[in-house]
Amino acid sequence: MYALFRKIFFLRDAESVHETVLHRLEQLQRSAAGRSVIRMMAGSTPSQPVEAMGFHFAHPLGIAAGFDKDVRVVFALQELGFAFVEVGTITPRPQPGNPRPRIWRFPEAEALVNALGFPGEGMEAAGRRLQALREGGLLRIPVGINIGKNADTPADEAISDYRKVFDHLYELGDYFVVNVSSPNTAGLRDMQAVGVLKPLLSPLIEYNSARANKPLLVKIAPDLADEDVSAVGRLARELNLAGVVAGNTTIRRDLVPRAATLERGGLSGAPQFPRTVELVRILRSELTASQTIIAAGGISSPERLQRILACGANLVQVYTPFIYLGPHCVKKLLKI
Repeated sequence: MYALFRKIFFLRDAESVHETVLHRLEQLQRSAAGRSVIRMMAGSTPSQPVEAMGFHFAHPLGIAAGFDKDVRVVFALQELGFAFVEVGTITPRPQPGNPRPRIWRFPEAEALVNALGFPGEGMEAAGRRLQALREGGLLRIPVGINIGKNADTPADEAISDYRKVFDHLYELGDYFVVNVSSPNTAGLRDMQAVGVLKPLLSPLIEYNSARANKPLLVKIAPDLADEDVSAVGRLARELNLAGVVAGNTTIRRDLVPRAATLERGGLSGAPQFPRTVELVRILRSELTASQTIIAAGGISSPERLQRILACGANLVQVYTPFIYLGPHCVKKLLKI
């Protein structure tokens, strides 16, 4: 059934469809009957318990940041069977993101390219929705918060942006991810260099240790050289971060021939998987056994899910596979 709907959806602009789906999920999650419909669409999901970052996860599969940027459909994603949801990227102030069109589909490769640039309503709106989530009594899964800087914030003031979001949403997130790896905000990826990353993370760690010491991770790009991935892993170990999210979208648009003609955006989906495996292997060799690796990038089949876990990932996130597999995504990927 979803294959038919997908053909219809794919006749329309990708971002318009995404907004339509979010709106419909918002409507359904508001009532018990609607949530029941969502569960029926998802089907049953097997239990494969995971303990990571001090939390219990029903299974290793969650939804990556980017799908629910403004904390609109967490309940719906929970009812679709995801074991955790990462919202955002959330910035201090609202911003429109980059000009449209800014999402392109490549079904022949089960891939997307996005050049969104952190569009969103900002931390105030996110905070109100997160507060309502916590007070609603229906939340059963961990919620991570992916934090970033506004596009017009100079690089030398970026620390202030990350600190503002971290502080404002601190009581409302279960874990936090510092996003320095999107290719769609000018200069952001330069902050992955260890010499820049350490001064960015240190004040967040200091602030965190003075409070509840919530799990804090950093999200890296697949385009980092192997030695730079190792350096980030060593830094994460030195700073005792909770772990690393590996990775984000790639600027290797040439992985999909039709996408190679685009002049902007990051590619996600199935073609990323070989690099995701490499990232996880490198990071696992640098991190301690207690530090968490959340793998993201091209994990589009049960075999790929099991392989990435065998390589050392603790948890897995999807976004593009969810678009292509539909509401049965969790059930399909957890099938052994």
